[in-house]
Amino acid sequence: MIITLDKLLTYGGNRYVFTKAAMKAVEKIGNIREYPEDDSVKWKVVPNILKLMLNKNLNVDFSNEGKE
Repeated sequence: MIITLDKLLTYGGNRYVFTKAAMKAVEKIGNIREYPEDDSVKWKVVPNILKLMLNKNLNVDFSNEGKE
């Protein structure tokens, strides 16, 4: 499995913000250097993004200014 469930279940931050940041990262997938280019995992977009975020390889700065 791509995502380590223990990290996902023990995530202590705001899960809504985490999910919103993950969806924003999916939209900008072409700009992510750490995204795997292997054809066997290329179609698993959301699990790969979640793995990068949980392993702190992908940091998303989400400010609450009302701007998208």
